[in-house]
Amino acid sequence: MTASWTSTMGILLSLATSALAVTASPVAHTLNGTYVGAHLPTWNQDAFLGMPYAQPPLGQLRFRAPQSINETFEEERLATNYGYSCRQFSQATNTSEDCLTVNVVRPAGERAKPLPVLVWIYGGGLYWGSSADPQYNLSGIVEVSQEINEPIIAVSFNYRLGIWGFLQNLSLLREGSANAGLLDQRLALQWVHENIAAFGGDPDRVVIWGESAGAQSIAYHMYSYEGRNDNLYHGAILESGGVTGAQIHDLSYYNVAWENLTRATGCWTERDQLACLRDVDTDALVEARQSLTWNPIIDGTFLTGYPSQLTPHRKFNAVPMIIGANTDEGFAIGNPASEQDLYTEMFTWRNYALTPPTIRMLLDLYPNDPCTQPPYSITNCSTNPTRAAQWRRALQIGGDVVMISVRRKMAELWADIGTAVYSYRFDQMLWNGDPWGGVKHFDNVAFSFQNISGLLGPSPTYDSHVKLARDIGEAYVRFVNRLDPNPPRGKGKSETLLPPWPKYSRRSPKNIVLNATRSWVEDDVWRKEAIAYINTYGVSRELYS
Repeated sequence: MTASWTSTMGILLSLATSALAVTASPVAHTLNGTYVGAHLPTWNQDAFLGMPYAQPPLGQLRFRAPQSINETFEEERLATNYGYSCRQFSQATNTSEDCLTVNVVRPAGERAKPLPVLVWIYGGGLYWGSSADPQYNLSGIVEVSQEINEPIIAVSFNYRLGIWGFLQNLSLLREGSANAGLLDQRLALQWVHENIAAFGGDPDRVVIWGESAGAQSIAYHMYSYEGRNDNLYHGAILESGGVTGAQIHDLSYYNVAWENLTRATGCWTERDQLACLRDVDTDALVEARQSLTWNPIIDGTFLTGYPSQLTPHRKFNAVPMIIGANTDEGFAIGNPASEQDLYTEMFTWRNYALTPPTIRMLLDLYPNDPCTQPPYSITNCSTNPTRAAQWRRALQIGGDVVMISVRRKMAELWADIGTAVYSYRFDQMLWNGDPWGGVKHFDNVAFSFQNISGLLGPSPTYDSHVKLARDIGEAYVRFVNRLDPNPPRGKGKSETLLPPWPKYSRRSPKNIVLNATRSWVEDDVWRKEAIAYINTYGVSRELYS
């Protein structure tokens, strides 16, 4: 995610009060009370923004598992502005700890039947991000649904990040507050289940959608409570993420970080250090927390084991799924000049626990051959003039380990148990992108959200990029409606240029390749031996458990 939203937040909020001017104010009667939203005449949509889904996590509720709203209100409340973004690693503006809000965008007008729902979970490494980021404007994907006569409702929400959402300590574990950020997400999904009917949505037809850490979060929800199906969602779209990311460490991993934090805030000598941290000024926490990214742990409740342990026992909720990754992704392992440099970097890379035998095997499976390494669009076997000699090799290993291998692993797993899964490879570089950057992590998001004009600007390739965005949008909308991204036969309107998107199978593994010049279907067999090794049980435990 880029940080551009901090400078454009004011623009978006002004839209919520001016361009979103109320002409016929939409109303929704939730379980807690009535909200008045904004009608968007340009889009023929209604928006309800900044509605709380939990009690403000302030004071003694700081770091605690989210608490449901336990009051009702009689007066009508305006829902025409995004709420505060959550406090986070970046120096984002308009942030607060009081940030647990949800947004709903729907087609305007009455419907004979409730509409299916698409819920967005933003990425950002679990330490930054916001549902108010203009890059995540939901109106584009809703407009696609309106234009092809398969309308949907779209939802987004904030969840706590960094130490506010993932502070880990025995005291928090005992009170049931470990992984608070993931519990925020779950409570938001429960709010959707309980309230979306008030907005015209169908609580039994919810698809959850995320990118990067958002997709990783969705995978954790699939494995949460040992795969218990609470009917909070019935489909999923995972972009560049899965049961990967930073290592899920044992609680003891955070002992030193806890000591550093409590010393920096003056809480180390207090008898009740957690109570002390709950009283610390929020700016002091910002200053004290910069040195470490906090991540989920196995807490014994939400996550009872590592995914690698739960998978053989089918303790996961396998709903129909779209899953994909970008061609290059761009996760280099340092900037190694030699194989020895790369070997050394891999010992500490991303806090993984790779052993010497595993590293040596990976180096054997990924020889230094710039002709076959990312960025894959550069086929002249050259090396990046601004990078060291083995940078392309490091980029290939890094991309496969962090994002691409898990896309194949989850697609194979879903296919093996007979659950519909559709796999993609996003292969379109942004029009002004550096060829040495390739098709990077996050490049696809502008296309998914139909939000590319600001990124692309006037260019000879603009029309083809718009058409690719439309193809992706239509596929997603159809998946939300029928759990199948392909057009229905003889029904509905469609302008898609995509070829038929096959289900993934072990016998015939296929990706759809999304490209603005021409999309096509490929055999998902490239780097087969290397990726299969990454996906073995032993290596998976070393990487992300």
